[in-house]
Amino acid sequence: MNKKISLGVTIALILIAVTASIAITMSFAMNQYDALIEGLPEREEMYARLSALDDEVREKYYGSIDNQQLNAELASGYMQGLGDEYSYYMTASEYIAYDGRIRGKMSGIGISTVFDEETGVLSIVEVNADSPAQSAGLQKGDQITQIGGTAVTQANYETLLQDLEGDKLTTIDVTYRRSGTDQTVKVMRGYSVKSVYYEIISTIGYIRITSFYENTATQCQEALDALAKENIKSIVIDVRGTSEGLIPYAVQVIDLFVPMATGGNQAIAVAVDKEDEVVETFTSDAADYSGQICVLINEDTQGAAELFACDLRDFDKAELVGEKTKGNGKMQEILQLSDGGAIVLTTARIIPYKSESFDGVGVEPDVTVQLAQEQFELVPHDQDAQLQKAFEILNGV
Repeated sequence: MNKKISLGVTIALILIAVTASIAITMSFAMNQYDALIEGLPEREEMYARLSALDDEVREKYYGSIDNQQLNAELASGYMQGLGDEYSYYMTASEYIAYDGRIRGKMSGIGISTVFDEETGVLSIVEVNADSPAQSAGLQKGDQITQIGGTAVTQANYETLLQDLEGDKLTTIDVTYRRSGTDQTVKVMRGYSVKSVYYEIISTIGYIRITSFYENTATQCQEALDALAKENIKSIVIDVRGTSEGLIPYAVQVIDLFVPMATGGNQAIAVAVDKEDEVVETFTSDAADYSGQICVLINEDTQGAAELFACDLRDFDKAELVGEKTKGNGKMQEILQLSDGGAIVLTTARIIPYKSESFDGVGVEPDVTVQLAQEQFELVPHDQDAQLQKAFEILNGV
């Protein structure tokens, strides 16, 4: 049996629906408005103070103003004003170099130079490891006399150095002087950054990870494959002094060693914002490394490298040897600006698989072994106390 609804009830229902819709819309609008005006008085004060400063300087400053440099310094000063050592500003040229490095790709031939105006000599002060320059035989202290067949002078050396930049698979002639003798070599422009090195020491594999870049996971897998061919069952992974790299790239490397995350927070790591809300979750697949692992850490191990060490222990895949890490448990994002520059900005805090956040406290080793700062890079393996302790653990001594 059908029941008829009176006209009055129908109108009342419509009014209720309209009222509810208006209330929801107003609530949303107010939330948006509150978000827009948050901190507005403080920002107005900041802009007013900066404007007053700019007026005084432009009216009374004796020298000339380079507006491009001034804007860059303002941006840099703003980021420094946050009081966060991990957030900073990069100019357009700095960002290009940084972006290339973090993606594991570099332009140029891999040298740093200095020009002596008194002697008119362009000298190499650094040759990057595994760079085309190193492959071509260039060394620190060599004097570059010609680039692309053109003699280097004070008037043109900056322009000629730009000719050393370029894409992979293009070459350029570089003439250098060493011990009074000139020699010309063809040098490739553009190369991949190496962040993983490995070797076999007795019956144990040694893997050194210097940074966590976009291509680090690929290089680490290549190292693991090479060690597996030699039937290596135990490895030491060295992240002492490793500080550069991004959390997502570290997660890719962690995923080479750990199984699918089923305990803890159900993920390799989660990122939480300042309200402790999860903003990103990093998951793992079913891959699982079956060998024994020791991870070497020290006080200069930080950020992505700390997550790597902490997670391998959380998954019961590794024992940590060395010293307590720095304690940088925050995640940064790279945000490009309209001027071509960019900022590296801390946007979240990282929570590992099972452990509490290591931000501000560091990651404690399972076995503490003291070693002078950076000594691990200077002494032979047989004099590296931390490495030798890892060998003892893996050998069951």
